[in-house]
Amino acid sequence: MHFLIQVKGAENLFKQSEQNQELLPVNIHRQWGHLLNAFTKALNTRYGRADSLFQKRFRRKEVTSEAYFTRLIFYIHFNPQHHGLIQDFKEWPYSSYHSLLSKKQTTLERDTVLEWFGGKNQLERFHQELTDFRSITPLIEEDEL
Repeated sequence: MHFLIQVKGAENLFKQSEQNQELLPVNIHRQWGHLLNAFTKALNTRYGRADSLFQKRFRRKEVTSEAYFTRLIFYIHFNPQHHGLIQDFKEWPYSSYHSLLSKKQTTLERDTVLEWFGGKNQLERFHQELTDFRSITPLIEEDEL
C-alpha cells in the first residue's frame, strides 16, 4: 500500500505551546505515526484483531524532484501489477487512477494532479507510454526491501 501525501507549507508546520505561547515545530513523522496507530487500533477493535495491520514497518520517503514526483504517481498506480495482483494496473479497482480520470466527486487532489500532467488525456498517455521501467527501478527496488 502506497500513499502520496503533500505536507502543508512550512508556515503550517508549527503549533502553539500551551505553556508559554511560543511556536513549536510539529514532527510530521510522529503525527503520521499517530494517525496510522489510531487507524490500526480502530480496525483491530472493529474486527476483533490484535495484530499489526502492516506486514512491514512503515517507511516514508521525501519527494525531492519533479521527475521523481511524476514517476511516483505512475509507480503507485503500477504497483499492484508489479506485485502480480493483476495483469493490467488499469483494472485494479482500488487505484486512485480511476478517480483521477473520473468526473465523480473525490477527496483526491484531482485537479492538481491533472494540471501537473497537463490534463486527463496527457495523464492517460503518460501511463500508456511509460514502458521503460528503468525510470522507476529505484522505486521498485526499494519497495522490495
